[in-house]
Amino acid sequence: MEFKKIDIKFWRADIFLYFHSMIIRQAVSQDSPLIKNLLIQLGYSNLSDEEINNKIKSYAQDGYHLLVAEVDYSVIAFLSLHWFDIFHSVGKIGRITAFCVDENFRSKQIGKQLLEASEKFLVQQGCTKIEVTSNIRRLRSHDFYLNRGYIEDSKRFTKYPT
Repeated sequence: MEFKKIDIKFWRADIFLYFHSMIIRQAVSQDSPLIKNLLIQLGYSNLSDEEINNKIKSYAQDGYHLLVAEVDYSVIAFLSLHWFDIFHSVGKIGRITAFCVDENFRSKQIGKQLLEASEKFLVQQGCTKIEVTSNIRRLRSHDFYLNRGYIEDSKRFTKYPT
């Protein structure tokens, strides 16, 4: 995937307008500490640095992608993707399995840009359907997806084997 550079503008509480360049790229192991911070913001603090590094490596394999949004040389968002053949239909399904924008950068179009980049990437991989999983308690996230054309069309059941 090529780097995607996007100029973004946003207002800060001190009323000054700042211009930044955002780059969307594949995650690398050096991003691990900042991705860990984002996972903690999501409420997932149980992964070690080594486990996060292993996940970054595994998401470089076929069928997986871990995108990050970088502003001023700092990772401020990530989005993990997985795609695979749909057994009962033509094409592939693309799945967004995790997505977080740093709480200091939310509502500034960063999530929208990262989502659009991931959708474009998944279509290039042959996906005819894109789905996202979102915890039932994340109501703002649900509104975010609904406002971008996603619909609720399935129910997911989960079991944690003992």
